Amino acid sequence: MGEPMGDQLHDSAVIKAAAEFAQAKIAPIAAELDEEGRAPTELFGEMAQLGFFGMRYPKELGGKGLSATESYFAVSELAKASAGVALLVEVHWMAVDALLKFGSEEQKARWIPDLLSGKRIAAYTISEAQAGSDAAGITTVAEKVEGGYRLNGAKYFSTNGGVADLYVIAAKTNPEAGGKGISVFVVDIDTPGFRISPNIQKLGCRSSEMTALSFKDCFVPVENLVGAENGGFKVAMYGLIGGRVGMVAMGLGIASAALDSAAAYANRRTAFGAALAKMPTVQSMIAEMHVKVETIRHMLLAVTEKMDRGEDVSLDSSTAKIAAADAVNEVCHKALQIHGGHGYIKGNATERYYRDGRLMDIGVGASEVLKSVVGGSVLRSYK
Repeated sequence: MGEPMGDQLHDSAVIKAAAEFAQAKIAPIAAELDEEGRAPTELFGEMAQLGFFGMRYPKELGGKGLSATESYFAVSELAKASAGVALLVEVHWMAVDALLKFGSEEQKARWIPDLLSGKRIAAYTISEAQAGSDAAGITTVAEKVEGGYRLNGAKYFSTNGGVADLYVIAAKTNPEAGGKGISVFVVDIDTPGFRISPNIQKLGCRSSEMTALSFKDCFVPVENLVGAENGGFKVAMYGLIGGRVGMVAMGLGIASAALDSAAAYANRRTAFGAALAKMPTVQSMIAEMHVKVETIRHMLLAVTEKMDRGEDVSLDSSTAKIAAADAVNEVCHKALQIHGGHGYIKGNATERYYRDGRLMDIGVGASEVLKSVVGGSVLRSYK
């Protein structure tokens, strides 16, 4: 049967290449990206050559044909250097997931090769100012007209909004029908009436650009409708499944970096005549951090191996994200505590990890919402 995938990860050339690239090219500019609040567009070409944009997709479509396990663990290496860079890739994958699952053959031929090669970057946008986790509450309207749809409205929290060429967006085609009146469209950046705001300045993950979008009498041809009209809710929700797995991978990178930083600092810092590493309290904190990091690692491995077997991971992805969010925030809290005042200073990498990790409880489904989803599913299983 061969060795388990978990063992193979230690010898994965793809993951090693991702780690080397992240530490050689991203880590040296991570503080700069954070300060300026920009994505490393200068590295997109090399990221495309390494296959990041199409890593876990079939070779016949232009991807690298790698397993979900190797791909998500490779992205976690990007997050270890800069969480926002990993987020950029993961949101791009969310759009690809939705197009591959629900797109027509013509749509796949038109968009997928360029997306997998990195020639074009995708954004995946459901949220609006008044509708985040409540996707059914969106108010952007797509009115059916001859040859297509006329979009009017606005989107918020559009990750990759500043760098994407293609925008996968959700709009109401039947406003009175709630979630059953949503459709999903692909909007090209050059579409008349489509506007992208300046980059929104965020607390963390600042190397991932996020904008607002607006549509004013924006014509989208019928060929850009993804899936069935009024059947977009399941399209939108499907993309979020892989996005939550991506958040777990991002969380693993953040937590691993925070642990590395705290352990190194504890070994070199002295207080009361001894290294912090000799203090039982600090040793206990490091142990607890290590346990949390390994918990995230094993949960990511479990869910990605399930993906590789072709199994449904909608519940698993939410479960893993909830656990990873709790773990990341605890690890980053302890890392900053070990650094003391030095960790609280702007420019210290630990301070950045602390801010980046805060997105884990919010992005791609707030923890409170996911707990309701998971809790309801578990309770139903006992009936």
